[in-house]
Amino acid sequence: MTTTADPLLAAGYRARSLAETAELAIACLERCGISRIADVTELDVLGIPVFHSVRPEAAAGLNTVTSGKGVTAAAAWVSAALEAIERTFCEVRGRTVLRTSYEEADGRGLALDPRRLVPRRGHGWRPDSVIGWWPMREVLRDVEVLVPALAVFTPYPYECEMFRSNTIGLASGNTHDEALLHALYELVEHDCTAFAEKLRLGFRITEASLPGQARALIERFSRAGIEVSVFACDSGLGMYSFYVTAEDTHAQDAMLINGGAGCSLDPTVALYRALTETAQSRLAVIGGAREDLDTQAYRRHASYDSMKDILHAWSAERPTRSFDDIPDLSTGSVDGDLATVLDRLRGGGLDVVLSTELSPPDLPFSVVKAVVPGIEFTHVDHRRVGTRITRALAKIRARETSGGDL
Repeated sequence: MTTTADPLLAAGYRARSLAETAELAIACLERCGISRIADVTELDVLGIPVFHSVRPEAAAGLNTVTSGKGVTAAAAWVSAALEAIERTFCEVRGRTVLRTSYEEADGRGLALDPRRLVPRRGHGWRPDSVIGWWPMREVLRDVEVLVPALAVFTPYPYECEMFRSNTIGLASGNTHDEALLHALYELVEHDCTAFAEKLRLGFRITEASLPGQARALIERFSRAGIEVSVFACDSGLGMYSFYVTAEDTHAQDAMLINGGAGCSLDPTVALYRALTETAQSRLAVIGGAREDLDTQAYRRHASYDSMKDILHAWSAERPTRSFDDIPDLSTGSVDGDLATVLDRLRGGGLDVVLSTELSPPDLPFSVVKAVVPGIEFTHVDHRRVGTRITRALAKIRARETSGGDL
């Protein structure tokens, strides 16, 4: 089912065909407690395929409804199924974590200092604090490292108020390396978002320079009175993340100012992910089934004009560039792309890459959680500010003070 009509399914990006993946996913639904995968595309006017997956017994703190998107309905169904499957195995239930202090854990072998995970300012962790630990594999050196379980599982107790557990860096795939690649893409995407928001980095992509199929998708938004803008940002790793914002000027509803993001070495794939995620974001609001909408209550009570002002302030004064300026670093294979991403992380000073396989051996899919110490999260929690953003901000301020001579 790989076709040129859907760049997300291009040869080399997945180890199995879409049809094979779907068949295996169907066999996993009952095992993972997935009761339904529903096509919600027609709830919106865009016609960009979005499906909801329902897992009623999800642990408290995880959504019982998750979503998947794609350029085709078949791709969106698989996306929704794999999203629910990976959420099944990110839970800690049935696993026994090691409970000890960092002082003792490091004495048992290699242990990651929790301070490398950009904890919140004012946290209560100390080297003698007893917390949960989980073994992960350090990819670049092939050694086992104990890592705070809070960084691995979701949901997980808010230990020492270091940070909230989350699914950033969680991904599924047909193979371990495929899942790891997509987990790292998500971490890079969030890193870029942090730099874009905190330091106002990045630029607007001119619509005329976008690939024809992407412009066709944007035209669907335009016909419905939805203004779309495309942005890209690099956080200093040499890998770009794309961001799409969508303002529904017809509905003029604060909840229908939405966005999506995507990261890939192939800029076309990254762009399509951002565009389809924007459609998914709209349908999450329109469908109203996801529990995480509670986190956006402020938008429900805000005026359309106030949210529009926030959107315009975010995008204002960003320089414009052509889509063709974004380098295509893809190699055409999972192994090649993974090697490139690891090289870029190492070159950017992020020389520890940790992963753990969360799925059982008999599952036909791999579910991986990746952790890269030093990735920034300030856009998720403004009290989590790491050294990379702090140093970059200091350089910008010094340059401004000196009149741009530095």
